Amino acid sequence: MSYDGPLHPLRGGPVFEPEGFPEAARLDDVWLAAFAEAAPYGKERTRVAYATAGDTVAMVTQSRPGGAAAVPFWQTVTLQSELLA
Repeated sequence: MSYDGPLHPLRGGPVFEPEGFPEAARLDDVWLAAFAEAAPYGKERTRVAYATAGDTVAMVTQSRPGGAAAVPFWQTVTLQSELLA
């Protein structure tokens, strides 16, 4: 199994690449993988992250015309990870 991108394509974002995620925003008890839509992308850019804690998996996606900014995406993923932990 590869963790280079999401296993199943998302509508509007067929190709993803791994995205760096700040270590300070990671939680010890939550496994995390984050990806950003690879260029070239259309009107929107999509980001997706998977967070796993125990037997629960959460998927967070954000897309926005012009591109989903990294910092708000990281904040959302971190808050959702706190709910899982």
